[in-house]
Amino acid sequence: SSSTTLIICSTRDQFLIRLLATTRPARGENTRHHHRLYGKTIELLSRSSRIRVLFCPTLQNLRACLAVIGTQRVIQENKMLYEKTEARPLMAVLDPLSLHVPTTEFSAQGLSRTFAALAETSFKAGMNLILCECQDSTPPDSSLWNMQVPLLNSTVRVSEETALFRRTVPVKRVAERWFEF
Repeated sequence: SSSTTLIICSTRDQFLIRLLATTRPARGENTRHHHRLYGKTIELLSRSSRIRVLFCPTLQNLRACLAVIGTQRVIQENKMLYEKTEARPLMAVLDPLSLHVPTTEFSAQGLSRTFAALAETSFKAGMNLILCECQDSTPPDSSLWNMQVPLLNSTVRVSEETALFRRTVPVKRVAERWFEF
């Protein structure tokens, strides 16, 4: 079995609150049927030695984390593990888009910068990469992947009159330049 690096784009406390809220049975539901996370605890614990969990509550934290993951030591460990197990390690990133929304980097330029760092890190470290945006982090009728974002960061925008300022692109199209969607 291969190693997994799980990068959670929030604080630990925020993540645990959301996890508890999504796994707790709603009022009136049968409490006998607990969420599958509550079962198989021994199996989950046995796998935990191969899972590294990192919390990145800001874009700066995420990008610094990616720089560290891409270091030579991690690359060598993953290559050695890959040769022994014949399974590529996995880097899973939870809610990377949500980190961008409240910032000036919720743009094609800012997203591309993050996506490039993710792609480069996973390639250098010999890891498969999965991006996941939780459903509860957006309104039920919308998806961050379908939102329109400006081409440039707001700090780069010179004037509201420029054509580049008004031009937008779907987040999904930006992601498709870097990843299979």
